[in-house]
Amino acid sequence: MRVNLLEREPSAAWPTRAARALPLLTLALATAAAGAHIAAARSTQLAARSAAQRAAAEARAAPVRTLRSDVARLERSAIESERLRASGPKLAAALAQLAADLPRASWLTSLELADDGTLRITGRATGFTIVGDVLASLDRSHAFGAARLLDAQRPAGAAALRFQIETR
Repeated sequence: MRVNLLEREPSAAWPTRAARALPLLTLALATAAAGAHIAAARSTQLAARSAAQRAAAEARAAPVRTLRSDVARLERSAIESERLRASGPKLAAALAQLAADLPRASWLTSLELADDGTLRITGRATGFTIVGDVLASLDRSHAFGAARLLDAQRPAGAAALRFQIETR
C-alpha cells in the first residue's frame, strides 16, 4: 500500500478550463443575440409586408363596396317604382299632373309612397320662391291633400337648393 503524505499541489486545471471556455461562451451568447436580432428584423419585415397586403386588399375591396351600395340603392328604387306602378292609374295621372304643373326652375329627384298613402316628394329648385311655387301647385291640384314642407336648404357649394315635401 502506498500513501502520499505530501500535500497535494493545487490543481490549475479549473482556471485553465474556465479560461478556455470563456471565448466559447462569448461566441454562444453572440450567436444567440444575433439570432434574436435576425428574428426581430424578420418579424418587423413580415408585419410591414402584411400591412401593405392588407392596404392593397382594402383598396381592391373599395370599388366592390361602392358597387354593393349602388346595387342596394337601385334595388330600393326598383321596389319604389314597382310600388308606384302598382298603386294604379289614379296615382299615375296625379303624378303626371304634378310634373306638368311644376315651375320651370324646379325638378323632382325622388318620390316615395308610404303604405299609409303619404307621398314624400324630394326635388331641387333654384330658389326658395320656386319651392313656394311648388307648394302652391300642389295645393291647387285636387289629386293631393295639403302639402307640407319638411325641409329646404342649399347644400354648401351647390347651385340649387334641396327640398322635401310631404302630402297625401
